[in-house]
Amino acid sequence: MHRSGIRMPASNLRWIKNGIPQNGLLDGDIAYVKHGIGCTVYLPDGEVDFDFGRLGEINGFDAWRLSHFAGEKLSTYGFESRDTLERCFEAAVSEGHLVHSDDSLFYVANLARALAIDIDSSLPGDNLPARNLDIVLVLHSHYFQAAELMLENYDNLYRKWKKNNSLSHRKVVELRIYMSSWLGFLAVTCEGFENLGMHLLLHDSRPAAFEELIPKSDAVGKLIKRHRNPLREFRNKTFHLRKDPEAIRRFFDPDANRLTWARELHDAFEDFFSSYRFQCEVHYADNGRRGELRVKREPPQRYSIW
Repeated sequence: MHRSGIRMPASNLRWIKNGIPQNGLLDGDIAYVKHGIGCTVYLPDGEVDFDFGRLGEINGFDAWRLSHFAGEKLSTYGFESRDTLERCFEAAVSEGHLVHSDDSLFYVANLARALAIDIDSSLPGDNLPARNLDIVLVLHSHYFQAAELMLENYDNLYRKWKKNNSLSHRKVVELRIYMSSWLGFLAVTCEGFENLGMHLLLHDSRPAAFEELIPKSDAVGKLIKRHRNPLREFRNKTFHLRKDPEAIRRFFDPDANRLTWARELHDAFEDFFSSYRFQCEVHYADNGRRGELRVKREPPQRYSIW
């Protein structure tokens, strides 16, 4: 389903509202029928009917689905009849081997929930991780994008200040918060970038085409080193309760000109991540991983993101 271009949902509500046709064909002319919070897929060796869990889980089941899946082959799975299966199922629930969830599905106790968004649809030999599990994309989406948002908010307020030559006390406080948050998330991005060993990661753990990004990666690394420690200390004093403001004051030392450096570093990160994401899109398209493509604008969401 994922390789055929069907986006995996982060919840069963997103599955309901994803807008795909109710009936269709997957790669290999495999038919599917979408129903409610689930789907039936007609594989060559039999059909599989399932529901997504509340958070998009894919390893939930119930007695009816097990019976339906087994069909006339119950004895193959060690059951004499559907009644036998149902009694065994009920016993497993009462003994705590199976747990009933609020999404009306059952799960094997003490077994991790498998999420649809974590599905890896790559084929053997493809060393680009699944989109949701790519640590470089995680660094971008969870940390650098936070820095981008804070910088955008800061710049909007700063331009308003320059235009009107004044800001309310509340807006001045917001201006300070946006700046501190931008620099803090930028520092977290730097730390993650260095901990990943980006040069070696691109060379050893990504497809060959990603080696084109190594010069950009090395340029980011050199920029980080110029003021790594002052930025890290600033981050620590921003995201943790500080006893004195000296680290903050040192960062803004006029002679160091670190704000100019921070913007240069931010722009270098933006260029690197943009190039990395482009290479990912090309790779997804070239390797039949259509469910991971994001070339189209994301549709607006009218329901909870959680």
